[in-house]
Amino acid sequence: MSATPEIPDFRTWLSERDDHELANLLRSRPDVALPLPPGITPLAARLQLRASVGRAMRALNALELATVEAAANLGGELDAVTRDDIIDHVPADPELVSDAIDRLRGLALLYGPDQALSVTGEAMASLPTDWQLLDDAPDVVSVEGLSEKQRAILDTLTASGGVGRTKHAAPDADPTHPIAELITAGLLIRVDASTVRLPRRVRAALRGQDVTRRPLTPSVRLRGEVLADERARDRADQNGAAAGLEVARHLRHLIELLGVEPSPLLKEGGVGVRAVTALARALGVSEEEIHRLVSLGVAAGLLSRGDVNDEDVLAPTVAADEWLEADLATRWLTMALGWWESPWAPWLVGTPDEKKAPVRLLSESMQRPPLVEQRSMVIGQFALAPAGVALDDGQVRDDFFFSHPIAATLLPEETVSALVAEAHWIGLLAGGTATSLLRALLDPAADPLAVAAEVTPGTVERLIPQGDMTILAPGPLPRALQTELDLLGDLESAGLASVYRVSDASLRRALDAGRTAEQLRDWLADHTLGEVPQSILYLIDDVARRHGTLRGGPALAYLRCDDPALLAEAVRTPAAESVALRLIAPTVAVALAPLVRVIEELRAAGFQPVAEDATGAALDIRPAPARLPSRDIPRRQPRQLEEARITAAVAAIRRHDAGEAVTPEDTRTTLAILQAAARGGRSVTLGFVDKHGRAVHRTVTPLTVTGGQVDALDEVTGQVQRFTLHRITEVLLG
Repeated sequence: MSATPEIPDFRTWLSERDDHELANLLRSRPDVALPLPPGITPLAARLQLRASVGRAMRALNALELATVEAAANLGGELDAVTRDDIIDHVPADPELVSDAIDRLRGLALLYGPDQALSVTGEAMASLPTDWQLLDDAPDVVSVEGLSEKQRAILDTLTASGGVGRTKHAAPDADPTHPIAELITAGLLIRVDASTVRLPRRVRAALRGQDVTRRPLTPSVRLRGEVLADERARDRADQNGAAAGLEVARHLRHLIELLGVEPSPLLKEGGVGVRAVTALARALGVSEEEIHRLVSLGVAAGLLSRGDVNDEDVLAPTVAADEWLEADLATRWLTMALGWWESPWAPWLVGTPDEKKAPVRLLSESMQRPPLVEQRSMVIGQFALAPAGVALDDGQVRDDFFFSHPIAATLLPEETVSALVAEAHWIGLLAGGTATSLLRALLDPAADPLAVAAEVTPGTVERLIPQGDMTILAPGPLPRALQTELDLLGDLESAGLASVYRVSDASLRRALDAGRTAEQLRDWLADHTLGEVPQSILYLIDDVARRHGTLRGGPALAYLRCDDPALLAEAVRTPAAESVALRLIAPTVAVALAPLVRVIEELRAAGFQPVAEDATGAALDIRPAPARLPSRDIPRRQPRQLEEARITAAVAAIRRHDAGEAVTPEDTRTTLAILQAAARGGRSVTLGFVDKHGRAVHRTVTPLTVTGGQVDALDEVTGQVQRFTLHRITEVLLG
């Protein structure tokens, strides 16, 4: 079809833009500039492609989308409309609507002068099915309490496209009829005396979907009318750092655990339920926490799936060693960056997938690449508010809908809630407030590591042992100090200030790792504020006297003991038989198994042997932790053009445009024209082939275009007819 005289030609309008306007257009829609467009005509074609138009439409806020919708409802897809008409049609501040029109024109989604504005082709067609912001339904939509007949009418309209013909739609129809009652209640819209339409929000209510009327204008937070609160910001930073370091502590323990004993994988690459349960029990956390930690570790490149000893397992990577040695701020930032770019959805574990099978940890069904962009949109809402301002769930959803209405409509509620919960978990949010680290991640000019270092508490080098057998760490500890304290005591209270309890079992763990009683006493003395309580020193000496009486060495291996009776008892145990342990002297025995296995078997049998070298010094025979090769984590690059490329693109357009012929043409498809006619209430002449194969023409007004079918009002008979798209041969505007 040729463009009608009333509609400004898009290509001509585009060619009249100056270099500054073209540069701004390319900056706002960078996808059309790669590769460099050879002239105005190719650029115009790219700007009208549905994929490009759809990307631009998804970046609009609610007011801008409502403005496009208003222009389309006024017929702006087929005829030119005025700026004043659009402003009058949008229920918002006229000045804000005028600004939205300018923004849309800058994006080439509206084009033309103020007195002849048009909607770019494919703009409305690129929106989700049944999209509508300018709703005719009442503020409160409720389908509860409807009679059986009323509900049947609404269900029929829902299933048939939302438009119906009836004699009971006339203003003078029987007011007690169910259709008249539904019209009065606002649950049906009277199109004319014999046609009714089902509002979108009523249709959503019938399907059990969200029917909340969302704001079309920015909130006071987005407008900057709320003052920043520095004290609240500092509190949020402290709480966020505490949360992030707690996650770092759990992840450190998980890395150490998987380094000693990698977790086996299922055939499809996921982690089984039993393995998750075992990890949760070993770390003393919930299984949901394991889902999050494993997903975070993989996303941050600290954990990976690979082959260890010819078995597919989940194990730490080489990068985990560097992370473990890093300072606290670097650890927190590494986790935050990994989570920010993570495609994993741990909240899906255990839910049914597309095949009705339960989703396993790290399975393909748990991976959602769109989460990267969705996370940025959802969590980014918190950073739009002034520093220190907290948002509740309702405020977040309202602001999210205004800033990203299409994404907010399509994104499941449970996904939004899960993303917000994870942001609190990792310390980017605290009590509904964006932390400084979150703001730094969103600010290209900021240095996130410097921000993390500023808000992360410093480490302490001194401990406070107490007479009740506990040791207080008044702050985060350096890696070496933390490792020793983990051996000496069991964590009793976690946090920035943590409490450890010293017991027989914890001291045996330290002695098993090769520490001696003298080393433990000296270590405590070197790192204690004041004196070490005598109760702890007595316990160390008492456990050490009963520990290490048996001495083993690599012979394949040998055991020696100053107590012949104890050694004889050890040789008589089933554990001794499994390693072929036998006496060769009253105080010496040898085994036909490696020393590591001999020590493990005897410890399992209740003995407390230690390994020694040729000089009699204690050995730490724990196996080296498993490690997998590190892999590069792809980081999302911002989709924006360098200024030099924008300048080159404008120059290329101007260079190729010299002498280019202007050939106006309308590239809209039949479907797009029918949808535009339905929104604008325009009549069209349909050319179609009937069921007998004859070519027929009808003048109709399209009402709905869905599911490959067109419901249209025949202007001659006054009846609603249904046409299938594949039978339509041409569409002529009336």
